[in-house]
Amino acid sequence: MAVRQRTEIASDCLWRTSRILCNGLFLSGCHSFFFVCFLFSPAGLKQIHALSIQGNYELRIDLEDFENSTAYAHYGTFGVGLFSVDPDDDGYPLTVGDYSGNAGDSLLKHNGMKFTTKDRDNDHSENNCASFYHGAWWYRNCHTSNLNGQYLRGQHTSYADGIEWSSWTGWQYSLKFSEMKIRPTRDPDNK
Repeated sequence: MAVRQRTEIASDCLWRTSRILCNGLFLSGCHSFFFVCFLFSPAGLKQIHALSIQGNYELRIDLEDFENSTAYAHYGTFGVGLFSVDPDDDGYPLTVGDYSGNAGDSLLKHNGMKFTTKDRDNDHSENNCASFYHGAWWYRNCHTSNLNGQYLRGQHTSYADGIEWSSWTGWQYSLKFSEMKIRPTRDPDNK
C-alpha cells in the first residue's frame, strides 16, 4: 500500500484553515495503492497517522520545475504522529530520516515539528508561518520546504511563499509539480 499527495495548480487553497482543508479527502483503490488528495487536512493527517503507526514507512518526494528538470528526495524513515497518544492534540508531528536523492535535504529541519495551518499555529516562530508563507506544513521557524505553498509559476519576487524546496531551487522559485508518496519499507531479505 502506498499513499500519494500531489501539489500542482490547486495548491493555492491549501493554506486555508484546517477545517476547510477537510473537504478534499478522497480514497480510491488501485491494485495495492491508495491515493489521497489534499492529504494535509485533519482527516488526511489522521489517515496518514493511522497508516504510519502500523509499521515502518518510507517517503519519496518527486519535484519538477518549469524547465522540466526533475529531482527527488527519499527518506527511509517517515511517520506522522508516531509517538502521540492523541495526534490531533499533538499536532501530527513529522518523523523523517535517512535522506538520499538529488534534490538536497529540505525536510530534515522539519523533523519533530507539528503541522501548522493559519488557524493552528504550532510552529516555533513568533509569527504564524502558515499565514506568513501562505501554506500549511510542518514549519519550524519557518521552513526549508513549503510544498503546500502558493502556485507562483517559477521565479517570483516574494520570499519563500511558493511551492518551495530550498536546497534545489532556493526560496524564490515556485515548483511546477511536487508529489509525496509513502509506502511500507521493504524488508531487504524479501525483495
